[in-house]
Amino acid sequence: METLTLAEALELIRTNEDAMALQFQTWLTITFATIVAVFAGRSLLNPLIRWLITLLYLLASLSLVAMSIYLAESSARITDVLAARGTEVVPPVFAGGVFFTLFLAGVSTTVYFIHMKHRELSP
Repeated sequence: METLTLAEALELIRTNEDAMALQFQTWLTITFATIVAVFAGRSLLNPLIRWLITLLYLLASLSLVAMSIYLAESSARITDVLAARGTEVVPPVFAGGVFFTLFLAGVSTTVYFIHMKHRELSP
């Protein structure tokens, strides 16, 4: 990694940020699809199926978080190399915190929605 130019290192960081944004978009799609599927098939779901859906949703969410952590660590290593060369790159800590907060709220809400009783949906 020592042979990377400044432009190449910055491009790798931006590529990692784009990949993390794509991971987040994928998670949003999975979440929306889960909510729609549970809502549409609510009358067909027994408790076992609800728990299987929950397990699959949580595993998909965990895999996307793991990939995002890997990408963030990769960017951190590149940032460290740039810092050793005297170039400062400010990581997007606020954006990462907001994404993570939204992720936790979304997972909690989706799991609650999966297990919500049918009568709770009626006005």
